[in-house]
Amino acid sequence: MEKVKVLIVGSGVAGAVRHLPIFKNHPEAELAGMVDPDLARARQVADENGIPGAYPSLEEGLRQCGARVVSICTPPQTHKDLTIYAFEHGADVLLEKPFAVTLEEAREIIAVQQRTGRKLSVVHQNKFMAGILRMTDIVRRGEAGRVLHIGLTWMTNGDQDRMVIDPNFWCHKIPGGRWAESLPHQLYIAYALVGEMRLLSVAARKTTNKWPWMSADEVDVVLESKEGYVNIRMSANPEETKRRINVLHGTKASFMFSYKTAFALAERPNARISAELLRRWLVARLTPKPKHSAPPSPHEYVINHFMDYVLHDGTNPTSPEEALHVEELNEHFGAAFERVIRKAPGG
Repeated sequence: MEKVKVLIVGSGVAGAVRHLPIFKNHPEAELAGMVDPDLARARQVADENGIPGAYPSLEEGLRQCGARVVSICTPPQTHKDLTIYAFEHGADVLLEKPFAVTLEEAREIIAVQQRTGRKLSVVHQNKFMAGILRMTDIVRRGEAGRVLHIGLTWMTNGDQDRMVIDPNFWCHKIPGGRWAESLPHQLYIAYALVGEMRLLSVAARKTTNKWPWMSADEVDVVLESKEGYVNIRMSANPEETKRRINVLHGTKASFMFSYKTAFALAERPNARISAELLRRWLVARLTPKPKHSAPPSPHEYVINHFMDYVLHDGTNPTSPEEALHVEELNEHFGAAFERVIRKAPGG
């Protein structure tokens, strides 16, 4: 079986740690090269992983090896030019989020993708975490009823967060800063549960001077869905490394969910729903299972499904419509965030 050549652009954490091992182990992929302006870094990663090529630019990489798939793991300021170049030179693209810096850039990417007929997917991996998939299935089955409110919590210990503590990290140069880097994760999770939304309000405040390059360490976002509301709470101040606790309220029942699990909550529990969830849990716990490898990670899920989409016309793990909607909301957030900061005392 002839394998498809893959180029990874960017040899940082996303490219070298998350994407590389998955493509390396994919039965239909051949890692042809690493691309990075820091050629020494690209060569180091390539040599350590038995990858034949290392290139300072995508142009050089595609000219030398003619890859069919390009995985772009660089800051979003570079996404438009890299993606369009790959499309126009015959490659399909897997693009790390954020999709782009602006909605206009995202639309330019989509326009070229449609003109060239190439395939594009944006990495929205956390919607494939076990707890999110379970919550999505609960909503799809109608067990929550109409979704009235979703509360999503994204909290990170700023002293341990590589993006918070590095004043030169690319996220500090985009509207919304660190929060605009992380918000797309919460937006696409909400999109999986309620579909399209519109931004209603943004609140932001600075409660500590530990990171002077960050204009806020506490952020609250409110969006409106078709039948309810979505509230996203973000913070750099928890004592633990991270906190991801979420709640969904529907007309029939309320649920708490995280990346790992989802379960019913109620002041007066619905006996039928609670019993059914307990039954499923017992079945899952008590049914003998054959020994097998661990389930795929979210990035594995995305990359494997992307390859199936490219090679076998499978389902795109992230549709262009979803990617554009998340980019639009994130752009609106960034603009609203900057307005709030300018109005704040000392802003």
